Amino acid sequence: MDTDLYEILGVSRTADAKTIKSSYRKIARDNHPDRNPDDEAAEERFKKASFAFEVLSDPEKRKTYDTYGVDGLRDGVRPGQHHQWGSSGAFQSSNFDDIFSSLFGGRRGTFDTSDFSNFGGFQSGPQRGRDVEAELTLSFLKALMGGEVSMTVGGRELKVRIPSGAEDGDKLRLKGKGNRPAMRGAVAGDLILELKIRKHPQLSRKNLNLYLDLPVTMTEAIIGATIEVPTPEGVFNVKVPSGIHSGGKLRLKGKGVKRKGKQGDFFVVIQIHSPDLHSEELEAAAKLLDMGYSEDVRRQINIEY
Repeated sequence: MDTDLYEILGVSRTADAKTIKSSYRKIARDNHPDRNPDDEAAEERFKKASFAFEVLSDPEKRKTYDTYGVDGLRDGVRPGQHHQWGSSGAFQSSNFDDIFSSLFGGRRGTFDTSDFSNFGGFQSGPQRGRDVEAELTLSFLKALMGGEVSMTVGGRELKVRIPSGAEDGDKLRLKGKGNRPAMRGAVAGDLILELKIRKHPQLSRKNLNLYLDLPVTMTEAIIGATIEVPTPEGVFNVKVPSGIHSGGKLRLKGKGVKRKGKQGDFFVVIQIHSPDLHSEELEAAAKLLDMGYSEDVRRQINIEY
């Protein structure tokens, strides 16, 4: 049965480029082989729509088609030469693979869906390779500070720039680093990297804030002290106030995570440690410490059944 390229896309012969593209995208999505495995009819509709769009989206090819039909698009065919298509531009569907191969560079054989699989960034018909997804594992500090890392994907060595403040699960898109189809004139897809961040033995993160558990002695907690605290931005002196409790937080403003123009804070979480050694003198000192408590420290513990 004869078929017209405009009929394949369901548009009129006067349709503008926007209408042609919109119609093609819908047909391509609905009939893509990845969505319709083992459905030969859907694959045939997809191939015909791709062919029709390739012709009708190109002003020169469309003009040639409107004048001479599909045969006018073949290499070696010149205006005025004999062709079998007639003014309607119709063609026999049994010749479709021949025409497709001729127009898109030959040597295709079995239909390769990889050239047409990425509709998220679809541009102008079958001209883009498949996106590739991979994981990239980073240390806590590399994700925090950002910078360049090297990795190998598909045998290729790549340099990847990590933005500061990257989080576990973030995705980076590397343009043109995905699959490159063999199709003539086609461009490669993108490489999409999902970041996996290793935990840090001392630091933790919540949104843009960083937390560090800081051990202090009982003496430092009782009388106060000035302590050096390491941070990703260097070492800072922090004043521990007298009488601080375990779990108390001290803030270094603006020393947290930098991400997209914002920066959080760095919190020092106090952890009071008891002495490691015991002696009669320490026991006597501990009894003196009891005199410093004005009330039962467990007074608020009350679990009702």
